[in-house]
Amino acid sequence: MRATMRNVGKAEFMALFHQYQAETLCNKKCQFYANQVQDQRLKSLINELGNQCQQRSQWLSSTLSEAGGSQYVTS
Repeated sequence: MRATMRNVGKAEFMALFHQYQAETLCNKKCQFYANQVQDQRLKSLINELGNQCQQRSQWLSSTLSEAGGSQYVTS
Protein backbone atom coordinates (compact mmCIF):
# COMPACT_ATOMS: atom_id res chain seq x y z
CA MET A 1 0.00 0.00 0.00
CA ARG A 2 1.50 3.29 -1.06
CA ALA A 3 0.14 6.60 0.12
CA THR A 4 0.54 9.82 -1.82
CA MET A 5 2.65 12.14 0.29
CA ARG A 6 2.77 15.32 -1.78
CA ASN A 7 1.09 17.56 0.76
CA VAL A 8 2.93 16.81 3.98
CA GLY A 9 3.70 19.50 6.49
CA LYS A 10 7.17 20.54 7.50
CA ALA A 11 7.05 18.63 10.81
CA GLU A 12 5.94 15.40 9.11
CA PHE A 13 8.56 15.81 6.40
CA MET A 14 11.30 16.33 8.98
CA ALA A 15 10.15 13.29 10.96
CA LEU A 16 10.31 11.16 7.81
CA PHE A 17 13.71 12.61 6.95
CA HIS A 18 15.14 11.85 10.39
CA GLN A 19 13.83 8.30 10.18
CA TYR A 20 15.42 7.97 6.73
CA GLN A 21 18.76 9.09 8.18
CA ALA A 22 18.45 6.62 11.06
CA GLU A 23 17.65 3.68 8.75
CA THR A 24 20.53 4.59 6.44
CA LEU A 25 22.92 4.74 9.39
CA CYS A 26 21.59 1.43 10.74
CA ASN A 27 22.31 -0.23 7.40
CA LYS A 28 25.88 1.15 7.29
CA LYS A 29 26.56 0.00 10.84
CA CYS A 30 25.21 -3.47 10.13
CA GLN A 31 27.47 -3.77 7.09
CA PHE A 32 30.45 -2.74 9.22
CA TYR A 33 29.57 -5.12 12.06
CA ALA A 34 28.89 -8.05 9.73
CA ASN A 35 32.43 -7.67 8.38
CA GLN A 36 33.83 -7.84 11.91
CA VAL A 37 32.26 -11.08 13.17
CA GLN A 38 33.47 -14.61 12.51
CA ASP A 39 30.37 -16.58 13.50
CA GLN A 40 28.35 -17.20 10.33
CA ARG A 41 24.99 -17.35 12.13
CA LEU A 42 25.60 -13.99 13.77
CA LYS A 43 26.89 -12.54 10.49
CA SER A 44 23.72 -13.76 8.74
CA LEU A 45 21.53 -12.21 11.43
CA ILE A 46 23.33 -8.87 11.19
CA ASN A 47 23.07 -8.93 7.39
CA GLU A 48 19.34 -9.66 7.63
CA LEU A 49 18.86 -6.70 9.97
CA GLY A 50 20.90 -4.50 7.61
CA ASN A 51 18.74 -5.58 4.68
CA GLN A 52 15.60 -4.63 6.60
CA CYS A 53 17.08 -1.21 7.38
CA GLN A 54 17.99 -0.77 3.72
CA GLN A 55 14.46 -1.62 2.60
CA ARG A 56 12.96 0.89 5.02
CA SER A 57 15.51 3.49 3.95
CA GLN A 58 14.61 2.98 0.29
CA TRP A 59 10.89 3.27 1.04
CA LEU A 60 11.46 6.46 3.03
CA SER A 61 13.66 7.85 0.25
CA SER A 62 10.90 7.24 -2.26
CA THR A 63 8.29 8.76 0.04
CA LEU A 64 10.42 11.85 0.67
CA SER A 65 11.02 12.26 -3.06
CA GLU A 66 7.25 12.15 -3.65
CA ALA A 67 6.88 14.89 -1.06
CA GLY A 68 9.31 17.08 -3.00
CA GLY A 69 12.44 16.31 -1.02
CA SER A 70 14.50 14.45 -3.62
CA GLN A 71 17.42 16.82 -3.07
CA TYR A 72 17.69 15.61 0.55
CA VAL A 73 17.97 11.87 -0.10
CA THR A 74 20.51 9.71 -1.88
CA SER A 75 19.69 6.74 -4.00
